[in-house]
Order: sequence, then C-alpha cells, then structure tokens
Amino acid sequence: MKDNKGTNSFIRKLLPQSGPAVIGVVAVAIIAFIFGLSLFDSNSSEATNHDHESISSKAATVWTCSMHPQIQLPEAGKCPICFMDLIPLEKGMGEDLGPRQLMMSESAKKLARIQTTPVRRAFAEAEIRMPGKLSYDETKLSYISAWTDGRLDKLYADFTGITVTKGEEMVQLYSPELFAAQEELLQAIKMESSITNENSILKKTAITTIEAVEEKLRLAGLTEKQIKEISKSGNAAETITIYAPAGGIVTEIHAREGTYVKTGDPIYTIADLTTLWVNLDAYESDLSWLRKGQELTFNTPSNPGIQYKAKIAFIDPVVDQKTRTVKVRAIVENSDLSLKPDMFVTGIVKSRLDKSGSIAKSNSEAPLLIPATAPLITGTRAVVYVELPSDEGVLFEGRAIDLGSRSGDFYIVKSGLQENEMVVTNGAFKLDSELQIQAKPSMMSPTGGSGPAGHQHGQQSQAVTHKMETESDDQSEADASVSTELLNSLSAIYNAYFKIQMGLADDELKTTNEAYASLEKEINDIDHSIFEDSFHKTWMVFSSIALKQTKTGKSSSTLEEARQPFYHLSKAIIELHDKFGHSGNLDYFLTFCPMARSNQGAYWLQTVDTVYNSFYGAMMLRCGSIKDTLSSETGSNNEKHSFH
Repeated sequence: MKDNKGTNSFIRKLLPQSGPAVIGVVAVAIIAFIFGLSLFDSNSSEATNHDHESISSKAATVWTCSMHPQIQLPEAGKCPICFMDLIPLEKGMGEDLGPRQLMMSESAKKLARIQTTPVRRAFAEAEIRMPGKLSYDETKLSYISAWTDGRLDKLYADFTGITVTKGEEMVQLYSPELFAAQEELLQAIKMESSITNENSILKKTAITTIEAVEEKLRLAGLTEKQIKEISKSGNAAETITIYAPAGGIVTEIHAREGTYVKTGDPIYTIADLTTLWVNLDAYESDLSWLRKGQELTFNTPSNPGIQYKAKIAFIDPVVDQKTRTVKVRAIVENSDLSLKPDMFVTGIVKSRLDKSGSIAKSNSEAPLLIPATAPLITGTRAVVYVELPSDEGVLFEGRAIDLGSRSGDFYIVKSGLQENEMVVTNGAFKLDSELQIQAKPSMMSPTGGSGPAGHQHGQQSQAVTHKMETESDDQSEADASVSTELLNSLSAIYNAYFKIQMGLADDELKTTNEAYASLEKEINDIDHSIFEDSFHKTWMVFSSIALKQTKTGKSSSTLEEARQPFYHLSKAIIELHDKFGHSGNLDYFLTFCPMARSNQGAYWLQTVDTVYNSFYGAMMLRCGSIKDTLSSETGSNNEKHSFH
C-alpha cells in the first residue's frame, strides 16, 4: 500500500488537473510496465546463464584424469584407478587436425618452453676414443729351440731385455747325436777321397752318403758354413753353436746353462720391437665409425705431449661377452724404441659418415642430422615432433623416423624428415603427453584410442608435467616458489637415491638393497602437507613410482635384478628434480650411458663429475658422459629434462 500511495502521489504531480479515475488508470499502467521490465530482466539473465552452461557443457563433454589420461568418461566423477576428481577435456582450436597433429597458440608454446631446430644436411662427424695398450708384433717374434737332444753348455744371452742381432751366437750345445753325425760325415768324406775311379759305383755311393749326412746335420740346425768348416777341418766339434735367426730383444729365457733339452724345447724368445701392435677396446656402439685402413692417433702417459700415428689393421669379428667391447688392432712404427710393450695408450679415431652409413669421402653426399634431444626413443621406435606452417596457430605433428648412428650431439636420419623442417628439441614429451590426453597416437601409445592399459607410470608423470607446465602465467609464478622446508625434506630422498647409485657402481648388492630400503622409508616418512597445489600431484606421481621400484630393488637377489628398477627410479628422480631442484652447496650431475639397457641408453644423477656407471659397475665403470650440471636451485629455474 505504501508503494501505491507513493505512486499515486507521483502521478498527481505529473497530472495535477486530472480526476481520480484517470489517475487510477495511469497508475495501473505504470505498475504493469515496471513489473514487465523486471520479468524481462529476470528471463534475460536466466537465458544468458543457460547459454553459458550450455556452451560449457558442449565444450567439456569428455572427462579425464590428470594422472591417468587413458581414462575418458562422458561425465564428471572420480577416476576409477586413483579416485581423484576428473577434469574436463576441452576441445580447442584445430578440431579438424590429423590423428598425430596438435595445435596450440604462440603463448602456450612459449609457456611450455618448446624449442625447435631445423633439420640440416652435414657430414656426421665423431671422435671415437678407445683405451688400450701396446704389445709385441706377433709376426716379428722369433724363437730359438733345440733341434736335437743335447746339453746347454753355454748361453751367451743370460738375461732378458738384452738386444741381439741376426746371426749372433746364442747357444753352445753338446749333442751326442750331432757328434756322431759329424763323425759319419768325416768317414764318408775319407771314403770318397780314397776312391780314384770317378765312374765307379763305390765313388757314387760315397758321394750320396756325404750328401745324406750333410742334410742330416742341416736338419739338426747346423748352417752351411758350419758344415763346410767340419768338412774342411776334418775334426768333429764337441759342441755346436746356435745363432740368432733374427734381431731384437730377448724377452724370455726358457732354459739355463747345464740344462738337458729335448728336440723342440724352447730356449729363447726374441721380439723385434721396431714395430708394435696397438690393441684397443671399442664399444659396440662405436663400430659403425671404424673401418680397416683408417688412420688413428694415440698417446701414452709415458711420453706426454707426443702423438703417434698408426693404421687400423684388424677389427675382431667377435664381441667380448664380459666387457661388451671389440678388439681393434693398429700397427705403429717404433724405430727409435720409444714405445714399450704393455704401455697404456688412448687411441683416437676421427671419422665421418655419409647418408648410407659408410665412411664419408670428399665427394660423398652428406646425411640429414637432427639434435640428439629431438627424437623420443622407445625400443626400436623413434618419434620426433615437427612444427608445420599454419595460419591458425602453432601446428605440431608427430612423426616416426628411421635413425642412423649417433654422432656426438646429433643423430643421422635415414628417412622420415626433409632438410630445413623444424623439429622440436625441447618440450617433445609435453606434446606427446597432450596427444595421450586426447587419446591420439603418440610415442607411448602408438595406436592411440584409450591409451595403454594398466598403470602406466611414465604416462602419468608426463601428463602431470604437461598440466603443470601449461598452467596460466599466474599459476606458473606461484609454482616457482619452492619453500626451503620442502627442499630440505627432499635432501633425504636424494641422499638415499645416491646411495643406490653408488652401490650399483661399486657392485655391492647388500649396500644397494639397504639403500633401496632406506629410500622407501624416507618416502613414507615425509610430511605430505609441505606439498601444495600442483606440487602435491607431482609428489604423488613420484612416490607412487619410487615406492614400486624400491620394493623391487630391496628384494633383488642379483645386481642385474637390482639395476632394473634403478632405471625407472632415475627417470622419476630426474623429473622430481626438474620440478623442485635441491638444496645445499653441492651440484648434481646428469649422466648418460648409451650402452645401458641393450644400447637403448639410460640417464641417472650422481654427485661427482666423473662417470660412475651404475648399469655396468666395474665392468665398464667409466662408460658414459656428463650431460649437464644441476646447481642447487629450484626446478623452475633449471632447464627441464625429458628422458626415455
């Protein structure tokens, strides 16, 4: 009523000369108009809200789990694996893309730190380093042995290392058999000289006897000169001198003066050191760079600052089962005798390959090269992501390629790419994770669809990494703040991991098992409340993977079994460090061995800048290389690493 009175009063002011009936009619009309406006505004607001909800529901018709991207459901709910809330999988631009293509904006590319490099054509060059040592040239070894039974009355070379020349006196040998043969020769000579008839049968028989006895002495080791001296003197020598068949160094004395030897017994070994063999150990992965006839250089700690040249003469066709290396032999001239057998050496071969994988010549066509960080390798497959030209945004395409040999920081591409195409060198795993979330074919899921069955830890960590790395700028800034309490808590995790790493490098199974158990305890004892927001998801992924691997590692009965979970654990610990970093003053070192896991390669962290190979231990302790130094900063300030 109050409102009506106010309205009537307002109308009277507007219509001061009108009667009560007119005023009433006008009041009813105004009230109806105002009420209609309120209804229109209400309906308009409801319609707008309804449209927004409709658009939202249409844009998010598929729901997935950030930790299990293979889960794709038509409505919101809980993940059937980890029971986390499902998130909407919204469709963006580029809905008509191919099954292996992905579109993103320039800002999203920058936020995800995706970098590209052009495919270039150049010779693949590599410097192959091989450890080894010098040895005698086996083709230049000479032996002095007894050609008949006898006693060694005198040895002229009575110690090893003495230098002898060809034809030098070496042994005085007394042999009853040789003495008797000499007497037989002298008797035959006397008989032949006593027969004057040159054509008689007796004369011819005597000459034949002389020739037979001389051959007998020759086979017993006497020289032509010695035989002539016996015939000329007419006296049988009590001892026979044995001469050096070749010059060189006496390396072994097998008998001493007064020893009675049998036919064939060795007396001396003489080595000619003017040429030596350089025996080197080449890894399996380096064999494609080596060919017979190649020139190599080598140096030895015994003669620092001097480089020697040699040529590869032989590559062993058999791989050593223990060291997984192949023997490579080169021949070096050593006329000044500055090199000694058994010296340690390091051989270096500089080689380059053409597109066919053969040693490149000056007129050979250069192959295509891509950075070693570009391909995602799993088993026999290699996948790269290529940036394609597009007017809508940044278009990426996953492509399977055929890789050739690795050349330092580059791979040879046999097929699948063209020159000047732009390949992703940083951030490929993030693109692969996004394809998995969209149920498209990817490296981890070649057929696409619902994704790999089971609990795919690698896939989980990549999906979470993708989600963390593609948040808004504000969220990224919030994530960049890692508390000191969190870093200090992770120190115990890292320390337990490094005990596993060094236990495997030292081939200590008991120490490794205890370190796995220690890491398991540290993970279970950590305060989960220090991980907030996206940090919590990262920790849940890491702890899930790490606890599974520590359970396997602590119960391993052999070193080989203990090394299997270390590979997966290292992948998780590297991703953990990428997100959070570490505290303290020590640097961590990212290390890579290309031969680990049947030449698939493996990364791990260690606290020293000298390689301690956890996958081979003492067998190949230094196999591998330091790829990066990780300083004690938060993971958001470090370069991200994705490993396969």
